[in-house]
Amino acid sequence: MQPNVKYYQGREQSYIKHLFLQKYLETAAYKLFQGRSPVFNFVDAFAGPWRNTDAAKQMDTSFGLALATLENVRSILEGIGLRGLKVRFRFCERDPDSFARLQAFASENSKFDIKVFPGAFEDNLGAIEAACRDISGSFTFTFVDPTGWDVDSRPIFTFLKDLRGEVLFNFMSEHVNRHAGWDGVAASVGRFLADPDWKSAFEALPDDSNESKILKLLKTRMEAAKAATWLPDFAIRKPRENRIKMRLILGTHSAHGVEVFRTVQQKVEKEGFRVRQNIRTAETGQLSLSDDLFLELDASREGVGCPAMVGWASETVLKAVSAQPGIAFERLAPDVMGQVIPPEIKGLH
Repeated sequence: MQPNVKYYQGREQSYIKHLFLQKYLETAAYKLFQGRSPVFNFVDAFAGPWRNTDAAKQMDTSFGLALATLENVRSILEGIGLRGLKVRFRFCERDPDSFARLQAFASENSKFDIKVFPGAFEDNLGAIEAACRDISGSFTFTFVDPTGWDVDSRPIFTFLKDLRGEVLFNFMSEHVNRHAGWDGVAASVGRFLADPDWKSAFEALPDDSNESKILKLLKTRMEAAKAATWLPDFAIRKPRENRIKMRLILGTHSAHGVEVFRTVQQKVEKEGFRVRQNIRTAETGQLSLSDDLFLELDASREGVGCPAMVGWASETVLKAVSAQPGIAFERLAPDVMGQVIPPEIKGLH
């Protein structure tokens, strides 16, 4: 069950975000349930709902999609003989009106294991961790999707380190790119980066966009806090304006998780190209080339499989092998796939 773009008119970037979440969860759940863990915890840290239009089924919300996706995987695997699989949902929301709607959703779906927490995510970490740890060996996937960057990341990083699961962190790069240099937001950016003295490190970085520098600092802090070993990211553009709106960052300790992230990214990028083309067609009323050819042209210019990315990855692998002869590809691959896109080809991403 994937999101339907018709519910996202005017906010198609959220459709791409939710499509990525849905596809990653689906793939991860199949792998985990058939190997590592019979219990999958999904934590939605800033659940909402906000601005959604599917009031009946909430299928244009992260929590609605997660419930439908994970329960579908569990049901399919149970149907082929896997028993004892559990999916548990832990939702948190601080806005009182949104929380009331979230609580109503939980009540309407009481047959599922759902617990909702009112208030800021940072203020509920202990209770949420206890609600995820009460079954030994469970896996926790946390979706951190704030509306901006006024978030206290330090306790969140500790929460992620202690649970040792995975996190999908939505970095609202457009807002940071506009405002990170302002003195008036220095304190909030410091909380976001878990570093009140972030400005000196920011200014010491080579010249680049604000969002690229903040992204680098964020990943550095997450690594230092041991919240993740690898932190690949995926830039999502506003299709109507063709500029980066957000970056989804996967925090994982699993090399396989990095591979799944990039595989899902490649699929979702193609849908992003299709959405962009459909908007272009609707606005102009003209098509000079077939849809498939437009998609091929977009894919050749940017994204996971474009020539610039393939060339950069090949060169990076060759340099690593030259520096460490005999290094196993399985050890090298997640390091390459997890790297930040270098500045000289970032414009293609």
